[in-house]
Amino acid sequence: MSKQTLGFLLGALAIILLAALPVISVFTASAIASSLGCTLNEGDAHPCRFHGVDLGETLYGMVVIGWFALGTLPIGAIALAVLLLAWIIVTVQDRRRAKAGPGPAITPPLC
Repeated sequence: MSKQTLGFLLGALAIILLAALPVISVFTASAIASSLGCTLNEGDAHPCRFHGVDLGETLYGMVVIGWFALGTLPIGAIALAVLLLAWIIVTVQDRRRAKAGPGPAITPPLC
């Protein structure tokens, strides 16, 4: 795998991760609340005790952040499509350049 392809794959991974962060936040909050036996919804923060600390407001905030997915997912999809198109164009150009072989020899000017 070339460095160029690896760079595009890392870029795609970064785009997917950033676009999915609000959704990951909601799933994480839901898993924490479920494991602690707490009520969790986006209507109101409910008390959720863990070792004497109330996590209700934090979990509520994590769930409300999920609404950002309405913006991050479409923007991420567009960014991923643009990155894929750029990768295709660069790959096709590299293959054409490799197939054509080296260019004409350039002779230095005579002084």
